[in-house]
Amino acid sequence: MNNFIYYFYNIKIDNIKYYQKYYTFIYNGYIYRLYLIKEPVNNNFIIDLDRKLLKNTLINEIIFNKDKEIISTYNNQNYLLMKLFTNPEKKITLEEIHYLANSYRLQNKKNNWATLWERKVDYLEKIISENGKKYPLITDSFNYFVGMTENAISYYNNIIFNENYDYVISHKIIRFNDHIDVIYNPLNIIFDYRVRDIAEYIKNSFFNNTDIFKELNNYLNNYPLTITEAKLLVARLLYPSFYFELYEDILIDNMDEKIIINIINKLPKYEKYLNNIILYLNKIYGIEEITWLKN
Repeated sequence: MNNFIYYFYNIKIDNIKYYQKYYTFIYNGYIYRLYLIKEPVNNNFIIDLDRKLLKNTLINEIIFNKDKEIISTYNNQNYLLMKLFTNPEKKITLEEIHYLANSYRLQNKKNNWATLWERKVDYLEKIISENGKKYPLITDSFNYFVGMTENAISYYNNIIFNENYDYVISHKIIRFNDHIDVIYNPLNIIFDYRVRDIAEYIKNSFFNNTDIFKELNNYLNNYPLTITEAKLLVARLLYPSFYFELYEDILIDNMDEKIIINIINKLPKYEKYLNNIILYLNKIYGIEEITWLKN
């Protein structure tokens, strides 16, 4: 890879490391990451967004290659190089999420979470029907999380949208063990309701054994939600994204099925945790409680 990087980017390095989905090295005091790109990238969109956010955020800088392109091909694999401006060991916070989210907005954009979740379940059901015998842990637990998703869909469909919302910078995935570089990776950026990332942060705090209430209370005091946003937050909390992400890691990226054991073992405590979060939101916004979580 050293010769590849020198040829395409005129960067001469001696030491490069590989971590699952990217290579990393240090050059002129900065951390660089070379990501393996498996899915199509909207080049114009991601370049435009990256250049706009570089002015006032710590977004990773996409590096152009010798051909003035962002994708470099080597041994039939596509790669994209980025320069980091954050300490990758720093933890994500709600304040950091809020700052980035509001640095760029899209107006009058609409996502229907219920439709997206239904498609996701249909897609994953197809995969498990073809591979279920190889994955007994997934086979035994999958229906539970489909049930959670159905609850999330039902809750979302009962929300009455009386306001128009701008969509803010959000993320495809934020996992419980991720660090701050994940939210500044332009490949991970999408636009959605601001509560999307807040919900993922809250869910992840459970698996991090972090007491979220003080930080969440400070956030809501500084940046209050509307009633509709509070209901969207609950819908997103009910959606078990953390399980489906690991599901895809196992069935698509061939990771060990045992990575979901921790989630399965903690389900009773997780239900109690969700109920406590929703009771907390109920006191502030008067939203309805979730009966099955109380029981």
